[in-house]
Amino acid sequence: MNKRQSHLNLHDVILGGQDGLVNVLGVTLGVAAASADTRFILAAGLAATFAESFSMAAVAYTSSLTGVRAPLDALIVGVSALFGSFIPIIPFILLPIPLAMGVAVGVSGVCLFLLGLYKAKILNTAFWRGGLEITVIGMAAAFIGYLVGLIFKASAV
Repeated sequence: MNKRQSHLNLHDVILGGQDGLVNVLGVTLGVAAASADTRFILAAGLAATFAESFSMAAVAYTSSLTGVRAPLDALIVGVSALFGSFIPIIPFILLPIPLAMGVAVGVSGVCLFLLGLYKAKILNTAFWRGGLEITVIGMAAAFIGYLVGLIFKASAV
């Protein structure tokens, strides 16, 4: 694999993994903020997981049709999105909702930071900046989902 292919694969892993993790974290936090029912949180998180993974794979495929790499791009992005999506769901399976929310944010933040460090290492860029960049962007996006959930909880009271 040449350096360009390595960068393209890294792009696909980051795209799928970060997108899956951040979207599902936002969905699970939003539903958890609006509801105290683990079944709703898991249903929303799993629906987002599978819809997101398939959607990301399909987008990667259609956007890569101009090259010969479309099936590989779709596979890498889809699988990365699937794995990334399960990271924030697992705490809600194992823990009470308030604790699960904190653990999901913490574990997701660490995973995003590590993904950013890996990106920085591969691209030979500033180590800490790479980690913080992906973490801050991801946490901000997930926080939006949480805020939407709070709005629905507040309006239901």
